[in-house]
Amino acid sequence: MSVISDSASLLEVILGDASVSRGPAVNHRPGTVDLAIDSTATYSNHPDIPDMGGLVVCKDEYVATLSNQDGESVATIKASFVAAFSVDLAEDPGSEALDDFANSTGRLVIRPYAREFMQQMSSRMGLPALTLEVLRFRGAVIEDDAAPSSEEDRFGT
Repeated sequence: MSVISDSASLLEVILGDASVSRGPAVNHRPGTVDLAIDSTATYSNHPDIPDMGGLVVCKDEYVATLSNQDGESVATIKASFVAAFSVDLAEDPGSEALDDFANSTGRLVIRPYAREFMQQMSSRMGLPALTLEVLRFRGAVIEDDAAPSSEEDRFGT
């Protein structure tokens, strides 16, 4: 587990900025979708705010370029989302830990907001709904020190 994840508590998720534009394509027969996502995180210390050791802000920038079957641009949807987490850390955890957090927990938290936004914007433009896939990360196996020592104990026999 990450040192950040151990103490992170989600405060809010907001839309940072957004733009939607139509491309020059004459026909809108669905073709390819190119999706780029850039995830970043920053840390700041706030000793003056009660009950907050620090703040980690994750930002995901999405750029979806929709093309028709002829490879012509139909639309471009850009949006950034920001997730703020309070953390019980008195000092900067470092860029590697922040990158790991942004690309795992940060992205998992932000993805439903981005997914809904992309779907709504493409539909409102009269295009087939662009539905981003659900993110899947392998979970860690956590040892339970309090677990019963035998199968009989676990099943109450």
